[in-house]
Amino acid sequence: MPDDAPAPSTTPPGPDITTWSALLAHWTDFARASVALPDDGEGGRWKRAVPHIIALQATTMALGEIDRLDDSERPVAIDRSEITCRDAVGAIHDLWRGEPVPELVVELIDDSRVAFERAANAGVEWVVTAERVVCDHPAELVAGLRKAGFAGELFVPAPGQPVFRGAPAAFARGPAGTAPSDAQLAVIGKYLGKGSVSEPERIGLPRQIYRQFDFAAGGPVKDLVVPMNEDLPSGQPVLILAIEGGEPVSVPLPPRETPRIETLPVEIFGAETSAND
Repeated sequence: MPDDAPAPSTTPPGPDITTWSALLAHWTDFARASVALPDDGEGGRWKRAVPHIIALQATTMALGEIDRLDDSERPVAIDRSEITCRDAVGAIHDLWRGEPVPELVVELIDDSRVAFERAANAGVEWVVTAERVVCDHPAELVAGLRKAGFAGELFVPAPGQPVFRGAPAAFARGPAGTAPSDAQLAVIGKYLGKGSVSEPERIGLPRQIYRQFDFAAGGPVKDLVVPMNEDLPSGQPVLILAIEGGEPVSVPLPPRETPRIETLPVEIFGAETSAND
């Protein structure tokens, strides 16, 4: 954006915005009113890029407010935002074909991608608060959730594998990143063990636990907790998919004999200290 263009305002929309169409229109008007590019100077590509930049800004802001929508509106919102961002990014790359896209525009594209990922993959997470949690095979849990109408994805610990304090114990999301119902949350909480995990917390991206080994030391040495959209680190995943798209996923039975794993330090991706330090 040229240096003499005013910075967009970031005042949030009012609380009376209740539908996706109104929310997106609000941010589109807001961005259009606050972004003014001169006719001379940079001009050219920047001038033609303005509608696409506005589309990215508006969609990114609207995605940040998507939890205010009714669950019935969310799938349409996700689909529309994906199409809008894809078309805008394609047009921007066409404008700068053969030349580097300006850094500010790259940041806007990255922001829209992150906002979309967080909206589409949002769900709820339980975190271990006890020293450890060891779960049984999730067959009964899966049956209970299906009876309760659960139609999303569920990650739980592999049967018999301990999960230590500070690590995620489970993650669940409904279609298009909606939250499970209160009844479904209660079923999952009972399975994990009352008093052993936190209350479910709304998060943007699921996290995985990678159990890392030092075979020279004779076994596992720590658990690394990483968002599932990050590059895969080394280690054995501890959380497994038990339900996908509302359908059960085959989960193997735990081995008959499992050597006890003593408490492992839990390292959170991006944090400076481990949860068990």
